Parts: sequence; C-alpha cells; structure tokens
Amino acid sequence: TTYPAAEVGKIARSVGALFLLDTVSSIAGIDVRTDEWGVDLNMTGSQKCLAAPLGMALVAVSPRAWEVMEHRSKPARSWAYDLLRWKEWWIPMSRGGQVPDGAPRRQPVSMPTHLTAAMSVAVRLILEEGLAHRFRRHDVAATALRRGLAAMGVEMFPDPSILSNTVSCLKVPKGIEPAAVVAQMRDRYGILIGTGLDKMRTTTLRIGTMGVTASPPYVLPTLSALELALRDLGYKCEPGAGVAAAQAAFADLT
Repeated sequence: TTYPAAEVGKIARSVGALFLLDTVSSIAGIDVRTDEWGVDLNMTGSQKCLAAPLGMALVAVSPRAWEVMEHRSKPARSWAYDLLRWKEWWIPMSRGGQVPDGAPRRQPVSMPTHLTAAMSVAVRLILEEGLAHRFRRHDVAATALRRGLAAMGVEMFPDPSILSNTVSCLKVPKGIEPAAVVAQMRDRYGILIGTGLDKMRTTTLRIGTMGVTASPPYVLPTLSALELALRDLGYKCEPGAGVAAAQAAFADLT
C-alpha cells in the first residue's frame, strides 16, 4: 500500500521530528518527492523497482538530518552505519559534505564493485526510459493485474484507494492456503509469488510489478499460473478470464 507521505512530512516538521521514509518498494516505480515532502532520511534497496542486484542500501539525507547526527549525544553504534563518516570522507563540499572539491576522497567501507557497477547501469536505464514513462508503465501493469484478478473473482487487499502500483496484495479464496498456492505456482508452473506478511501470511498473497516485471511478458503469465494453481486447488473461475482482462487493460492503457 501507499500512504500520504507529504502530509506525514508536514506533521513531522510541525513537531520537530525527523521524517524517515521507507521506499524499498517505491523508488523508480512511483513518484517519490524526497525534498518536496520534507523527507529527512529516504531509505531504499537496490533490488526492487531500481532493478539492480540485491545487496545495496541507499540513503538520501537532508540537511536537517545531518545536523541532528552532528549534535547527537552518543556515537553511532557501528562504523558501517555511521553516515557522518561518508560526509567526512566521501561527500564533496559542493554536495554538503566536508571533502574539498577536487580533493581525494575515501570510502569508509569496502564497496562491492560489481554491485556499484550494476547500480550505475540500472540508473542509466531508468534515465533512458524516462521517469514519467517508467511511472506510467508501473501504473498500467498494476492496473492490468488488478483487472485480471477481478475477472477471476479475486479480491484485493486493502482499500483500493491506497493500493500500490508496485506490490499488489490479494485475498486468497476461502478454503485455500496461500502457501499451497505459492508452492503450486512455483513447482508446477515455474512462477514465484509471495504470501502476505506477519498476520496476513495465512490469508493473502503478494504479487510484485516492479522494474522489468511491470510489463505484459511478466503480468500475463503470472495471472495464468495463478488461475491454474487456484483451479488445481479447487477454486472455480472462468478459464482465461484473468489473462483476457489484463490483455484488454494493456491494450486500452498503452
């Protein structure tokens, strides 16, 4: 789901609190306005909508957050997680750091060269596609997926007004275990989705439309495999209805 981050940012500023925003499943898939929303620490990962390999943690830090760190009463608990090290050793003064522009810079930790190179390529591909087109592609893919699920008689969770364009959560039909659907799709049809999390693990499934998977070559086979798996487990629905509805959505919206 998504939530009103801009409004949350205003509340945080009104009480003098830092605003930390988790955008692991959002960055490069939906429009996230870090500065405009007053986000102090925007934290994401490399492997989802950015479509780079797993293994990098990315953080955007506001001037207000830097100031709080510089005046903290206790030091950071670990060297690797001390963001001030990056400001002191790596970030040039022109970008708010402490390293004179043009002077040698040092990374406070050993960086994974292969992941850094892969992230560079991923960002280049995103910019080549264009953010507006990329956001639209994720919107269309999520809409097509939801229309396909509706045609199969499968309900979404939660309120449609806050559904995300990058991860869709659906209610599993009564009498069917989510884990059984995941196993059937994986083992028989070669497609992997996930169960819900925590208390929702036994009642919901999650399907991602992120990065390259926000496209017909991924959405349509996923709907087909989901329908077949549900039918294998006793669910009744019109054969092919989900894929047909999603195909129509892609045709109408692109």
